[in-house]
Amino acid sequence: MRQIMSAALLLLCPFFIKAQTVELAETDSAGLANSNEIVIETPVTEFKASHNFLKKNSAYLVPTAMFGFGVMAVNNPALQNFDIKIRDGVVGQPTNSNGHRVEDFLQYTPAYSVFALNAIGVKSQHKMFDRLALYGISNTIMSHTVAKMKSAFGKLRPDGSNNRSFPSGHTATAFQAAEFMRLEYKNESPIYGIAAYAAAATTGALRIYHNSHWFSDVVAGAGIGILSTQLTYFVYPKVKNFVSNKLGFKNKNLKVGPSYQNGAAGFALVYNPK
Repeated sequence: MRQIMSAALLLLCPFFIKAQTVELAETDSAGLANSNEIVIETPVTEFKASHNFLKKNSAYLVPTAMFGFGVMAVNNPALQNFDIKIRDGVVGQPTNSNGHRVEDFLQYTPAYSVFALNAIGVKSQHKMFDRLALYGISNTIMSHTVAKMKSAFGKLRPDGSNNRSFPSGHTATAFQAAEFMRLEYKNESPIYGIAAYAAAATTGALRIYHNSHWFSDVVAGAGIGILSTQLTYFVYPKVKNFVSNKLGFKNKNLKVGPSYQNGAAGFALVYNPK
């Protein structure tokens, strides 16, 4: 258990750094705003502009850096040795590779929680149709990216089972859903996002603990998952406006509800164009 917690905290370190960076940026901005001095020199203006750029794009910098770290580790001897040291310190007892592990279910917990919280009355950022669309699109981007990269890199797993180690699909799925939950409930309470990221970090730690992935695989998977959701939240409003204004599609005419047929559960979509 101690090894799993250590690996999970190591995964969350970039987000603690990100939080401190944003806090410092906000403090510096407040200091400049409250200053009685009028500064008109060009270097200071450029500094403020770069400060605003970092503050505005800080959400993308951390997952991008995480993805870059994973890519670099594929052929970098120093980072490969770092992977080996973490594996030797964290890996647990061998488990039955044909059986289900905790992370097989834990990776989906944040996504299920988004819809469960809304069902019990916690207000989310978007309505049901938009939430389904956002999750579906981001999950598609994530899964296709992971599948293509696994085939392209062909990295051997630490247990030697196959050459599909990079990046970690379980971790990408978990962090894609964690960012989804954070964005949907950030206006309600930061606790929801923290809990989702804790579950995602635990998923990644368990992949290392069960000797299925290297640390760099997990870090890159987390970056891919987060970026997939952030990209979807950036693009979706623009696409939605285009479809609504140019094509006349109104999602208020679309009804979404649970369905169960022939032993399969899911969602039913009914659209009334009138």
